[in-house]
Amino acid sequence: DLHYGVIPQFNMEEVALRLCCGIPFLIVCMADLPTLYDYYTEGGIYSGLETLPDTFQLNRKNITLFSGAIHYFRVHPEYWRDRLRKLRAAGFNTVETYVPWNLHEPEQDVFDFGKGNNDMSMFLDVVKYIKLAQEEDLLVILRPSPYICSEWDFGGMPSWLLRFPGLVVRSSEQQFLDRVSKYNNKLLPLFKDLQFTRGGPVIAFQIENEYGGLVEDGSPVDTKYLEFLRDEFLKHDIVELLFTSDNPSMHGETGAIAGVLQTANFQVNPENELSILKKFQPDKPLMVMEFWAGWFDHWFEKHHTTTVEIFSDILERILKFPSSVNLYMFHGGTNFGFMNGANVKKTFHTIKQISQVMIIMLLFRKLGTTQRNI
Repeated sequence: DLHYGVIPQFNMEEVALRLCCGIPFLIVCMADLPTLYDYYTEGGIYSGLETLPDTFQLNRKNITLFSGAIHYFRVHPEYWRDRLRKLRAAGFNTVETYVPWNLHEPEQDVFDFGKGNNDMSMFLDVVKYIKLAQEEDLLVILRPSPYICSEWDFGGMPSWLLRFPGLVVRSSEQQFLDRVSKYNNKLLPLFKDLQFTRGGPVIAFQIENEYGGLVEDGSPVDTKYLEFLRDEFLKHDIVELLFTSDNPSMHGETGAIAGVLQTANFQVNPENELSILKKFQPDKPLMVMEFWAGWFDHWFEKHHTTTVEIFSDILERILKFPSSVNLYMFHGGTNFGFMNGANVKKTFHTIKQISQVMIIMLLFRKLGTTQRNI
């Protein structure tokens, strides 16, 4: 086997001749090369991912994060190792994933982390997924905030929240905070011993996802809510780097709070977005948490595509700026069941997402109308 994607140098004519003649040969790989973990833990672990003005450091060694998004809940667990291995073989050193609340608490006070009796239970052993990533020599970025967007039903929040009169999602409304806290009491302890400084692979946690998009209409920023989320991680002994992610040019700093790293989400104009982000935090390194390698489709709309030339040009400009980067997505996987999200123009965040049953009803109504017109 090739050692972590290192391709040995050998004479191809000699290899072909030996294969044709049935002569056995040994490809000697550079097996003495250190793994990612060998290098960054050599001599002991003293610190996790830290931010210097122009670089990240992991255990006091400079690092550029080359990350790719693979959501464990969108990939059959039998393929987890294969997909993670492909990511590492492609030269990446980190995998990023969201954590969907609505799968891990499908019913109020019923939690499922892979041992439940639900249709999606087999997909939910997030601890196993993280450990597999470490076995494949990958670091891990986790994004377990209550709202994940992710083009996922209700942005990853459980639909049963809507039963509570007066509950306001993504806010400091007390009912919502109580439900988030109860979920975190089950979720976050799972990650305590998987942190890099405790010998695990997890180097960073996201506290909220594109909160700036929620208030881009001029609504007041609920700082108390963001501070609550930050404190939840600290309460559960999460010591690794905390961050938020937003589009710098559209959302500014409305999704940020003091002491938490800001990262950027965008698809084009990297110099503009990264320059704005650097102005917000001149003493921090840059990270593109979501470089949108493509775009999602709505029913009845034209399929979105991106050329290799455009993609590679923007990626190169991100890296040269310089900035670390996470490709969103490296491997998209599948929306199993009825978990794909839906957008409602202008009121997406305030009236939430339309239920999947309604989407199906609208879809068949549209198809039925089309057929009658024909």
